[in-house]
Amino acid sequence: MAHRFNAKLAIGPMSSETIEATFRYSNFYRKELMLISTKNQIDWNGGYVNGWTTKEYMDYVQEMRACYPQAKVAICRDHCGPGFNGNHDIKDVYKTIEADIKTGFDLMHIDFCHFKGTKDEQFAASKKAVQLCLKLNPKIRIEIGTDENAGINYGLPNISEIEREINFFTSFCDPEFYVVQTGSLVMEINQVGSFNRPFVEKIYTLLQEKGLKMKEHNADYLPKAAIAERDGIVDTQNIAPQLGVIQTQHVLTKCLIYGVDPTEFLDTVYAGGKWKKWMRDNTKENKMLCSVIAGHYHFASDAYKRLVAELGKHEDISESIMTQLGEVIHHYVGE
Repeated sequence: MAHRFNAKLAIGPMSSETIEATFRYSNFYRKELMLISTKNQIDWNGGYVNGWTTKEYMDYVQEMRACYPQAKVAICRDHCGPGFNGNHDIKDVYKTIEADIKTGFDLMHIDFCHFKGTKDEQFAASKKAVQLCLKLNPKIRIEIGTDENAGINYGLPNISEIEREINFFTSFCDPEFYVVQTGSLVMEINQVGSFNRPFVEKIYTLLQEKGLKMKEHNADYLPKAAIAERDGIVDTQNIAPQLGVIQTQHVLTKCLIYGVDPTEFLDTVYAGGKWKKWMRDNTKENKMLCSVIAGHYHFASDAYKRLVAELGKHEDISESIMTQLGEVIHHYVGE
């Protein structure tokens, strides 16, 4: 089966503004893009992005398609597997798959790296999930790669196990992407990984032979030179937290400019504790950094809504947020 996607960038739908900025950019620049929602962000029973269920999210996507008819944006599921939302029940994963495919998703990333069992059991459970996807929609595209990117410095000795995994999946399906541990890693508001080019080149050659494309996760905060270094070997990159941070920073900057007090929002974010997983060198005493890191988890909160309503008295805050987000997208895919 021919590959369907030519997007170089996949974007986490961190907010309504992120989603619209993605469609707007694709529409005006004629660039193919992907939106990649995790189970935490959007799921069959809701998520932190506007509290949306999968259906509510896709209703908004349809609005965006009507507003931006020239946009080409693939709707994708990122990390569909047990444990990513704290729930290890396989039935929950199946509900995600069913809701996604029923509402028109284009690609499913089946990732069972948190599955509790042996490697062979993990493979078997992954196969069942992929087969469910294909049963519900034989044309659905599949992304594989059962390791959550953690900046691990993978090397040539790992190639045999990667090839085993690829051979397993290609024996019963035709995947679009394979997620490769390139060495990238996001901590706090920085890219702290190290691109392992010799390893990545070797894997790229292997994937070419198998007819798969290479996907890099955690590509946030890369400078232009680092993006250029990946040309010709990394087919598509995922970014997400950077966009949430940019939106939070922008809103807080506007608060300073207009004299709007953000304390309630900052307190809400800090108390939520979502910043803990992103910390590296700083401590919990750096409350502003903690709030900037984790602001996007609370864009659906009453505190944030009150804040942007106050800022809305001074300017069209959603519009200026989308301008900032569009610049990030352009950094990755602009000529």
